[in-house]
Amino acid sequence: MLMIEGPKFSSLDFSSSSQDGEPFEINGHRIILPPKEAGGDSTKDIEEGEQSDLQDTEEVPPPPLSHTASTAKSVWDCSIVLGKYLETLANKTQGFWTDKRVLELGAGQGIVSLSAAALGAERVIMTDIDSAVPALQRGARLNGFQAPQVQVTALDWTNRSQALQYIWNDLLASLTTPSSLTAATTRPQLDYILASDVIWVDYLVQAFVETVADLMHISKERQDSGTHHHLQLSSSQDEQTTTPLPQPPVLLLAYQFRSTRSDQLLFDSLDQLGLQRKKITLDGDNIDDQDSVYMDSQFRKPNLAIWKVWKE
Repeated sequence: MLMIEGPKFSSLDFSSSSQDGEPFEINGHRIILPPKEAGGDSTKDIEEGEQSDLQDTEEVPPPPLSHTASTAKSVWDCSIVLGKYLETLANKTQGFWTDKRVLELGAGQGIVSLSAAALGAERVIMTDIDSAVPALQRGARLNGFQAPQVQVTALDWTNRSQALQYIWNDLLASLTTPSSLTAATTRPQLDYILASDVIWVDYLVQAFVETVADLMHISKERQDSGTHHHLQLSSSQDEQTTTPLPQPPVLLLAYQFRSTRSDQLLFDSLDQLGLQRKKITLDGDNIDDQDSVYMDSQFRKPNLAIWKVWKE
């Protein structure tokens, strides 16, 4: 059975009252989650509290869908840290999230998306597998968020084409002015892709990276021996149109180290897309870096990092 480290922020209380612990707040907004379903703590399905045994070992075969679904029922450390990072960016730069459009991959309980909404993002799209959608919808309602600001939709990374079309054509296109839609190549703008602790075994890497590539409108064409990739927009741009395409979204990935091999596979796959990346400083030491912030030590962990990934 797969062993991964369980959540460590056990003192945080996501109920509607603060009787059981410390509330989790973003921008003065208390984040509330739906009560857990009967059947106990879903993290026990993956041996909560035990460290991963995947490091430098043979690949573990894909578990059944119920295992993937069970991880969506828990609040993982990365989502807490990434939510607080979004808040710190807003504290550092007034109005940072105003007019921003974000999409979360593998939202789980929706902590990161709810944080972005509480910070004033114009459009927040929460995505996960089908079975996670009802809880995400309930969470949005419990926190007082509704369409069009917060939208929830299913997105399976392995079968994503139709879902992505719906996101671009229905959930984001309404934010684009009619005049900017006259050119067939123009696409609605998405500013940030958010993801927290969505990679815990190797077999998830390819589907995740390909989904990020689609959201960034990157296509890969193998050249020569197939070891190199050529980048281009997924829809060819009409040379006659003067309407510029929006910049590809930036990926903010909260990532917890579990396997040297998985690390290498993930970052090599991102590098092969020609993407730039950097590990964000959370202790405030790098004052020359606009992405660097100071976060309380309780939200900094040695095996957890936030990565910024973008296409130049």
